[in-house]
Amino acid sequence: MTESLIAPLPNTQGAPDDVARSGSEENAASDAAALIYRGPDAEAAETAEPDASPAEEQAPVAYEPFELPQGVEVDTAALEEAQSLFAEARLSQPQAQKLVDLYAGKMNELVQRQISAAEGRQKAWVTEVKSDPELGGRRFEAARAAAQKALNRFGTPELRRTLDELGVSNSPQLFRFFVRVGQAVSEDSWVGARSSAGRPSAAETLYPTNINDK
Repeated sequence: MTESLIAPLPNTQGAPDDVARSGSEENAASDAAALIYRGPDAEAAETAEPDASPAEEQAPVAYEPFELPQGVEVDTAALEEAQSLFAEARLSQPQAQKLVDLYAGKMNELVQRQISAAEGRQKAWVTEVKSDPELGGRRFEAARAAAQKALNRFGTPELRRTLDELGVSNSPQLFRFFVRVGQAVSEDSWVGARSSAGRPSAAETLYPTNINDK
């Protein structure tokens, strides 16, 4: 008989059901054996001790006082906040010190830039005053004397200190204001002195001299 390509002849050596049944029995036996003994790797994994120090149970990190460059002051509240972040990241003392050094260096650079900018502004103001047509040139010394006179007469030590702390002592507009005040005071004093010289005294008013009495 010719072999059919669509419906092959039945296997005379064993029925499909018998083959499937025997395969199932073999798989069941293998699973049972795996439950009894799963090999040395499985036994090692089961007998391994759990992690004795999980992250949440680790001791908190404490830091010694950090070293700061001479003359550099750090905000205490900001440093405490930074220490909390250092501890959260579990940085060591040397690692945390490196970050503190970086912060202190940047702050020092910022302060130096601010000082340089303030000094440059003061120099620019002085140059502007000395080149001003009203205040500078040959008039500068007289203008400065008038400004000092106004400040000495109407100012206080606290005002001087405030002007220095704010860095506005050389401001052209403020200097111009003090100059004009000083000049006004000088003019009033001179006019008052001239008027007093031509004014009769109280005795002369009460007892005028009569040339006819002589």
